[in-house]
Amino acid sequence: MKNATFDHAQGAWGYRRFDVRLFRWMRAGHGARPGLLPAACAISHRSWAPMLITLMAMAGATPSGGWMLLQVLLMATLAQVLSKQCAVLWAAPRPFALGLSHNHLQHGPRAGLPSTHAAVMGSVVGYMAVAAPGHPLLAVLGGIALATAWARVYAGAHFPSDVLLGLGLGGALGWTGARLLGPG
Repeated sequence: MKNATFDHAQGAWGYRRFDVRLFRWMRAGHGARPGLLPAACAISHRSWAPMLITLMAMAGATPSGGWMLLQVLLMATLAQVLSKQCAVLWAAPRPFALGLSHNHLQHGPRAGLPSTHAAVMGSVVGYMAVAAPGHPLLAVLGGIALATAWARVYAGAHFPSDVLLGLGLGGALGWTGARLLGPG
């Protein structure tokens, strides 16, 4: 059943048609598998902890780790602020706001493009890709960011383009910050 909000979103955001198809193909929202949904919700809420632990382990392995940790957290904060400002400007509704999903994460009504979670995690990965390019835990950071992006879509908080744009925005910001500030 279509609703007026969904029809309006399709008119205002034509690319959302592909987003909705991809969202449904992923079996996100109302199509979520009962066995995967609790995992998606847990990852969505708690993935910051393994990201921070991994980041601290990477920073601890370098002589200027404290300074590097401070810089990457600064870039993550900047990514969060920028992402939220873009979301206000673009005002793209979330899947649950369009009736495509339950609000599994008990999320507030603010717009979801780009995903702030993805932008913050993307900034961490982007920064560390420059600061510690050969570190074996870099792939772990990337995996955590991708798992979180999937989880946020699967739980109905975002469309795929929300997390892709968030990862790209954050990754570019982190990469640029590391190039300008220097990893240590």
